[in-house]
Amino acid sequence: MHRRDFLAFGAMGVGGLVLPSMFGKVIAAEELGNAIDVAVKKALADAAMNAAKSAGASYCDVRVGRYLRQFVITRERNVENIVNTESSGVGIRVLADGAWGFAATNAMTTDAVAKAAQQAVAIAKANAPTQTAPVQLAPVKGVGEVSWRTPIAKNSMTVPIKDKVDLLMGVNAAAMDAGADFISSILFLVNEQKYFASTD
Repeated sequence: MHRRDFLAFGAMGVGGLVLPSMFGKVIAAEELGNAIDVAVKKALADAAMNAAKSAGASYCDVRVGRYLRQFVITRERNVENIVNTESSGVGIRVLADGAWGFAATNAMTTDAVAKAAQQAVAIAKANAPTQTAPVQLAPVKGVGEVSWRTPIAKNSMTVPIKDKVDLLMGVNAAAMDAGADFISSILFLVNEQKYFASTD
């Protein structure tokens, strides 16, 4: 879990009915199984790398990220909220004039990522005068198009909502049987998808 998610998740324990806007747009449960087309991600990465090279970068890498989240929030014997959200963005890191620059955008268009890449190069060039020694990358061999998935026994996003609610209700019931007069429980699920490309 990202630190940002953890902090916001903890805040939700105080106000479980409030869905922080930082978690992205609300989506239907059916969309949790969808993925961004690889061709779209490649087009975004290519636009960023081409723009960075044209602006003077000697190296560029791009990370296209998509984050799916599901919240199941209960209090005592009641379900307070069930929400699914999606957020996405592109992070661009460049090396120009021997210095690093970084920029990002959550606009998933080739024009937006090209502008972000140009901004990253501008930041690198602004950093260059303060660099005591230029950054030099070790040569690496490209690996081509490869993919990797975290091995999982069961995709938590596909587990029926009823099972998730029953789990939390069981926790709440156990706490109340032990004497608690207030209990709020939250199930927080995250599916993180990343696409990486570089000029190497």
